[in-house]
Amino acid sequence: MIKSHHFSAILSASPAVLNWDKKDFIDVLKNAAHTAKLTVVGELGVEFVPQGISTIVLLAESHIALHFWTETAKVTIDIHICDYQTDNLEKAIFLTKILSQEISNDDKLGNWHYLSISN
Repeated sequence: MIKSHHFSAILSASPAVLNWDKKDFIDVLKNAAHTAKLTVVGELGVEFVPQGISTIVLLAESHIALHFWTETAKVTIDIHICDYQTDNLEKAIFLTKILSQEISNDDKLGNWHYLSISN
């Protein structure tokens, strides 16, 4: 059986985040993934004119996607982590806490929606 964990949130960006570019967001996603003991296998970032940034970090376990809405100082994050050979739920939860702290100075899980899928 394969099980996957999907977390999504809309976070308020802390003042420091307002000056970040796509490299800053990619670095935060990659560092958070490494800290959560997940395996980064790729990355992509796009800066939109006149505003906005989208980034994705591909993981051996799946992916983290982020969109920064500069005009509203909001960041949306989608995390999808699979349990192919091991249970990765705790790693996914830890990842949500790290990203919440880094982006909005808040590590509460209450900002996140969770969906578990299995087959």
